[in-house]
Amino acid sequence: MDIEAHHVTFSYEEDLSPALQDVTFSVEPGEWVAVIGTNGSGKSTLAKELNALLPLQEGELTVLGMDVTDRRVHHQLRRNCGMVFQNPENQFVSSVVEEDVAFGLYNYDVPEAEIKSAVQEALAAVEMTDAARRAPYTLSGGQKQRVALAGVMALGPRVVIFDEATSMLDPEGKREVMTYLHRLRKRGVTVIMITHFAEEAVQADRVLVMQAGHLVAQGTPREILTDRAALYKAGLRPPFAVEVTAMLQAQGIELKHCPLTEEELAEELCGLM
Repeated sequence: MDIEAHHVTFSYEEDLSPALQDVTFSVEPGEWVAVIGTNGSGKSTLAKELNALLPLQEGELTVLGMDVTDRRVHHQLRRNCGMVFQNPENQFVSSVVEEDVAFGLYNYDVPEAEIKSAVQEALAAVEMTDAARRAPYTLSGGQKQRVALAGVMALGPRVVIFDEATSMLDPEGKREVMTYLHRLRKRGVTVIMITHFAEEAVQADRVLVMQAGHLVAQGTPREILTDRAALYKAGLRPPFAVEVTAMLQAQGIELKHCPLTEEELAEELCGLM
């Protein structure tokens, strides 16, 4: 397993209740797991635990075989388990795109001779080669996230965590990020996607639902995202296609299957004609 978490619990000092409480799950190599929940559900805290950005207080957690409580492996852990944050500007350290992508490589003492080609390959992978000499602040939101992702990819991670990476983007920017997420999957990279958008979780292999620090459900997208009652209980809105299906049912119109995407919904509606 790339990730094994057993009874993970974490509390911030100022909070009365744990941000994470008795969370147990595992992630297989190459799997795409979506972690969904409202603000305050614990999903971003969990992401920081996976990257050893927060200390493990209770339970057991290994990432790529490394015990997150062992400070000696944190440097290597963060190279192999990269993170793309909600606001890409928080990851920028340089005024030039290619220098920013190279920063992590210098930080990990990658030989100078290897850095240029690694940066070029990472920028090409997210189709940002033409922006190599531009300033990050001149880019669109989606482009900024692509540069942030290039900075992570340049290090050759085996796991990439997207922590609400699309929440500040317009629809086009969201589509861009999701496109490159799919490309990571094709490379065999394990993806952990933290989001409160059920539509984004539709494409994952498995969905984990967080509520008030607890892992309250996990299963395939179809198992989790068609359970409207459970999603509403967790404060989440079901995918558009699932809500439309419920509205049709209320009018006495039954579909053969509950669709998850608008494309599936269109196919089901065509089947009624």
